[in-house]
Amino acid sequence: MDSTQDLPRIIEGTLHRLLQPEDLATIFRYDHDWYRYYSLLLTTGIWPVDAAMLTFNNISWARSVIGHFRQTNNKYEEVSVPPQLLDDYPQGVPPETPLFPELFSAVEYQEYRLEQLSEMLGPPTDYLESILSAAGQPVASLVAFRVTYDQIIRDSHAGSGPAELQLKGILPEKIKLPRS
Repeated sequence: MDSTQDLPRIIEGTLHRLLQPEDLATIFRYDHDWYRYYSLLLTTGIWPVDAAMLTFNNISWARSVIGHFRQTNNKYEEVSVPPQLLDDYPQGVPPETPLFPELFSAVEYQEYRLEQLSEMLGPPTDYLESILSAAGQPVASLVAFRVTYDQIIRDSHAGSGPAELQLKGILPEKIKLPRS
């Protein structure tokens, strides 16, 4: 069975759109406060709210994976993280320290209401929209990183893997996607 059949279909014309090469170039052109967060979303496919709740305890440095419980279904999953992306995070930090303290909340996802989630993810969402708008590109949501990740994985199964995409300049050179 083809594992790409399990990936969601990409619906054009929504905020949860596929990020184009020019979008990624704009987003990753400069080092900014949300660079690591956006990089993690793009290279792992983790949902934005799940990434916001990660702590250093979730990282397995030796295996280059992040393990976490998906907040929407409470299932444990591990995702590969490019080792050079992990180099951006300090080691030896207390395990309970959030990866993104400005977003972190220890309250369970199920206890949140939609407006609380929007408020929690507001700053990175607003920044993403502002840099894309300033560049004259259509705005996108944080979920667009997951949509783009899914498309990259789908393409890698079709013979156009992450290495080929990087050579074509679609992904920033610093970000390396693992093969799935």
